[in-house]
Formats: sequence, structure tokens, C-alpha cells
Amino acid sequence: MEKFNKTPGKTTSAKVECKYPVLPVGQNFLVDFGSQQALHGKWQVVENTEAPFYLCSRVFDNGELSRRKSADHRRKFFEAEIYRALDEKS
Repeated sequence: MEKFNKTPGKTTSAKVECKYPVLPVGQNFLVDFGSQQALHGKWQVVENTEAPFYLCSRVFDNGELSRRKSADHRRKFFEAEIYRALDEKS
């Protein structure tokens, strides 16, 4: 039986960034499906470096982005969830 020693150099992982994200920063979408009421409303993609997971921020009724970092105002959406919201809008 072999014993493996974990060293800090071997256990760290490099951050992988997406070179060609599908959705651009600034893409707006409306979530009006699902059982979580906290998700319902207007959202905007604010970061797409970890695609297919997009960091999104809530958009207020006056068109401004929320600056809060709570889960109700900033969340990562999967690409398929955003496409579903875009398809239901049209």
C-alpha cells in the first residue's frame, strides 16, 4: 500500500477561464419560472469568465444594477437557465 503525501503545490488547482463565452456581459434576461421567489425578476450578466456559469446581478425597475453581494442580488446562473429565460420572453 502506497502512501501519498499531499503538498501545497500538488493540491492547488489553476483557475480556468473561458476564452470564448457564449453570452456577452450586459445580456439582460427575465426569470419568471421556478419555485424560488428570490430568483424572479430582471437579471444581467456581469461576468462571463467562468462560462458556462455566468455571474449575474439583479436589475432594478429603474434600470440600475444592484451593488449588493447577497444571494438575492448576485448569483451564478448556468447557461441553460439563461437560455430558458430568454426563450420564454419571446
